[in-house]
Amino acid sequence: MRKKVFSLFVIIVCALSLNAQGIAIVNGIWERSKPESVKLFKINNGVLHEVASSKVGEGGKFVLAFSVEQEGYYTIGLSATAPSNRYNFYFKPGDQLNVKVTRSSYELYGDNNSPENIEMAKWQNFIQPLDVKVFSYTKEISTYVDFFPLLEEKEAELKDFPQANTPNLAFNSSFAEYKKIDFLFEALMFVYSLRTVHPQDEDFIDFYRQINIKDFTANTAILNYPDGLSLLMKACMTTLTQDPVASQDDKKKAFQNPAAFILEKPMFDNIINPDIKAEITILFAKNSKTLAGFNDFAAKYGANIINDDQKKRWDNIRLSLIKNAAGDAATDFKFSDRNGKEIALSDFKGKVVYVDVWATWCGPCKKEFPAMKKLEEEYHANKDMVFIGVSVDESKFRQKWLDFLDKEKLPGFQLFGGDAAKEALAKPYKINGIPRFILVGKDGNLIFADAPRPSSPEIRAVLDAALQK
Repeated sequence: MRKKVFSLFVIIVCALSLNAQGIAIVNGIWERSKPESVKLFKINNGVLHEVASSKVGEGGKFVLAFSVEQEGYYTIGLSATAPSNRYNFYFKPGDQLNVKVTRSSYELYGDNNSPENIEMAKWQNFIQPLDVKVFSYTKEISTYVDFFPLLEEKEAELKDFPQANTPNLAFNSSFAEYKKIDFLFEALMFVYSLRTVHPQDEDFIDFYRQINIKDFTANTAILNYPDGLSLLMKACMTTLTQDPVASQDDKKKAFQNPAAFILEKPMFDNIINPDIKAEITILFAKNSKTLAGFNDFAAKYGANIINDDQKKRWDNIRLSLIKNAAGDAATDFKFSDRNGKEIALSDFKGKVVYVDVWATWCGPCKKEFPAMKKLEEEYHANKDMVFIGVSVDESKFRQKWLDFLDKEKLPGFQLFGGDAAKEALAKPYKINGIPRFILVGKDGNLIFADAPRPSSPEIRAVLDAALQK
């Protein structure tokens, strides 16, 4: 008995300690099916990112504890890709949630649930009849014949659904937007999921014809909803299908190329918020399969990308498509020399370029310097041969690099990559260790992304073959 009391005391103390540190705690029971684990996701630009996970124990019990880095909406479920097994909640630092997931919904228990999540539960109870038909928890597949009348009924009831009146004014305001988006989610998930019978144009009710894209993009609320961008794209396509003026040929073209339909006029003008425009552009860019395809897409829509975070993610898409395989166009880079003059790899198109990626702290790099000096001396008279050295020392060590150049008297064009070298050189060429040597042909195409070293017995034959092309 004493051990049980002591254990309970420890649990209480730990819970109080976590609460004091701003840790949110979820005590849950998962009665639907028997999953191995339950996960918690944060929502970033409409995309779910896992932040915590719990094994499911006896009786379906699970516990999630996580640091609330930003107050807002989170998702609890089995998978980021399974909307039928996930629910949204609102968390502040120190919040506690007690939730039981039932066969077709969830319910709160206990006295420690926050006012925000009590409001979320009330909304879930309201939306539940639609939810059941969307996800067929009862295994009875609904069709538009029974769903549309219920949707109209619920839409009418929305007018009398009470506004949130918690002490949290930020939540009260955001929750009004959340309910509007969540209702749209139920309506669109139904028509975009497999059914035994699908409605024809004349079967659709006014709700689908009256979807206002401007209303849903006046602010960034939809980016705080799971799969919010995907939902928005469904909404855009639905407005087209319900447009009495649009021809069947226009509709066919839009579904064949939704990126062009959504990112160009007139639809693009209906998307008001510039951050949403940028996020949709990034989402479509991820469909690029080749660097050439991405570059073409970027030429058309790259101007939509506006802030630094978006630009970084945009560039990461480009970098992921760069293979730098033999025969591919070598990824260009540009760094400054000791006098501050910027020199690019592309400046030497028409010549064979041998690039040495090194750093002042790299012992193996220094061992190659004598062979490099000798190699450069042998080819010095050949106007078609260029040697470039790129230091990847941190930017704060530029003076150390300058002093090193004076001491070693390295040949060729010596450039300082600094901190920029990671994104501009290391990532596209997948450089995980140095020294690394790169060989580019006269046509600007890559011969070797990882070329033989200056000290290797084959390097001269490789350079001679490249010069003869």
